[in-house]
Amino acid sequence: MYLNNFLLILGEMAIYFGAMLALFRVRHLVGIGAFFCALGASHFLETYLAVSFYVKLPFGLALSPGSAVLFSGKLALLLLVYIREDASMARQPLYGMLLGNFIVVLLVALLTMDHVRLPLPRTLDVLFMGKFVVLMVWGSLLLFLECLLMFALYERLARRMSCGIWLSMFVTLLLALTIDQIGYFTALHLTFGIPLVAGLGGWMGKMLAAAIYGGVLIWYLSRVEALPQARGRSLREVWNGLRPRRTPGAGAAPGRYDRLTGALHAGQFEPVCAHLLSITALTGRPMSLLLMRVDGPEPSPEQQRICDQIMRRIGEAIGEGVRAGDYVVRVHDDTFAVLTPGAAHQAGMQVASMLRARVEALGEGEGPLHTLCIGVATTPQDAETVSDLVQVAEQRLGQARAAGANRVVGMFAG
Repeated sequence: MYLNNFLLILGEMAIYFGAMLALFRVRHLVGIGAFFCALGASHFLETYLAVSFYVKLPFGLALSPGSAVLFSGKLALLLLVYIREDASMARQPLYGMLLGNFIVVLLVALLTMDHVRLPLPRTLDVLFMGKFVVLMVWGSLLLFLECLLMFALYERLARRMSCGIWLSMFVTLLLALTIDQIGYFTALHLTFGIPLVAGLGGWMGKMLAAAIYGGVLIWYLSRVEALPQARGRSLREVWNGLRPRRTPGAGAAPGRYDRLTGALHAGQFEPVCAHLLSITALTGRPMSLLLMRVDGPEPSPEQQRICDQIMRRIGEAIGEGVRAGDYVVRVHDDTFAVLTPGAAHQAGMQVASMLRARVEALGEGEGPLHTLCIGVATTPQDAETVSDLVQVAEQRLGQARAAGANRVVGMFAG
C-alpha cells in the first residue's frame, strides 16, 4: 500500500514538473504568459487537494499531493523564473494569483446575498467555498513573502556556499517550504480540522520534493539552459524587483527591442546567439560574447525615474560604441550582452574596454558614477554552444565584479 502511494507521488511529480519545464523551455516560441497561465491553473487543484485528499504514509503520517507535488513544484519553478528571467518577471504570476484570488473572494461573497436557487442534486456549500477561497488568498500572500525571502537567500547562498550549487538550491527551497508549511498548515488545521499527523507528513514530503526538484533544476540549468552567475542582491534589492512599479517601456507596442534602451530585449538573445554560432561553425570565424553588468549606487524607490534615465543613457552609449554588425541585448534590468561576430578574443577585449570607458565617461561631473564590469567569452576557444558560452562569460563577469568595479575579464584581466 505504502509503495503504491509513494509511486503515486513520484508519478505526479514527474508529470507536473516535466510538463512545466517543457513549457518554460519553449517560452520564446509561445510566450512566457503560457507558462504563467499553466502555473496559475494548478492553484485551485493544489488548494482543493490540501483540503480534501491525503495519502497514508508509514508511522501514521499522511501527505497531500497538493502540497508535496504542486505547491513545492510551483515554488521551485518560480525560483527558476527568477534565476533565468529576473525578479521583474517572477513577480508577474505572484501578483496575478494574489489579485485573482481577491476577485474570487468578492464573487463568492456576492453568493451569500438573498437569491432564489434552482434545486439540484448537489448544491453549493457557500460557507465551505468562502473558507476555501480565503485559504487561497492566504496561500498567495504567503507565496509572495516566501519568494521574497527565497530569492534573497538564493543570491547569498549561491555566491558564498562552497559545497555546491545543488546544496544551496536545496537549502533555499527547504527553508521556504518550511515557512510555508508552518503558515499554511496552521490555517488548514484551524479552518478545516486537518490533523497534525498530516502536517508533519506534509513537511517531510516537501523536504523530499525540495531535494528532487532542486536536483532536476540543477540538471536543467547545466544541460538545457545556462546557470547565470548569482547577482549577490540584498533583500532590499530583491524587493525593489518584486514591488509594484512601472516596467520600462510598459504600454508600448511589443517588438524585438527594449523600449527604454533601444537594445534587443532579452527574448531575442538566445535565437540571435544560436544563429550567429551556426554561422561561425560554417565559416570558421570567431565570435565574442561580452556580458556586462552596470554597477553604481542602488536607487531608492523614489529615484526609479532617475535610474531609468541613467539606464537609457548607458544603453545608448553601448549601442553607439559597438561596431557595425554587432548585436546589443538587454538581458536583465542592469545587464547587457554584446554579440560581436567575427571578433577574436583580443578584439572582443578591445571592444569591451572601449565600452567600459564610454560608460565611465558618462558620469563625469553629472552625479553618481556608474561603471561596467564585463566578462568576455569567445567561440570556439571557450565554448561552442549558447549555454556553454554564456556560462563562461558569466564566470568571468563574476571574476570582474569580485575584483572590483569597472573591470574587464576575459582569458586575462583588463
